[in-house]
Amino acid sequence: MDLVLNVADHYVLTPYVFPASWPEGGRSEGRSSALLVLTNLGAAVLYLGLGAISYFFIFDHNLMKHPQFLENQVRREIKYAMTSLPVISLPTVALFFYEVRGYSKLYDNVHDSPL
Repeated sequence: MDLVLNVADHYVLTPYVFPASWPEGGRSEGRSSALLVLTNLGAAVLYLGLGAISYFFIFDHNLMKHPQFLENQVRREIKYAMTSLPVISLPTVALFFYEVRGYSKLYDNVHDSPL
């Protein structure tokens, strides 16, 4: 996630979103809000993209003719999933925030590790 955040910082967040008085990568509020937006956008793209592929290529559309299939069921399921994404992403953003701040033992290169 730190690689995605660095690219977003360089091209979008620093020149257009954050004030110039903030040091780059220094404000916790800016970093966590950027992580929240990026996580929500990534989750939405992933859900809608894979869901569309699954709907068009895997899903049996004859099931929609079943009497227990509700009216607008697919639309409602998408709506409920999209409204729950921000709630689901809050614990994920907390983990990403600690990872970006360096509280993990993740390395970009194997040779950087102490092993």
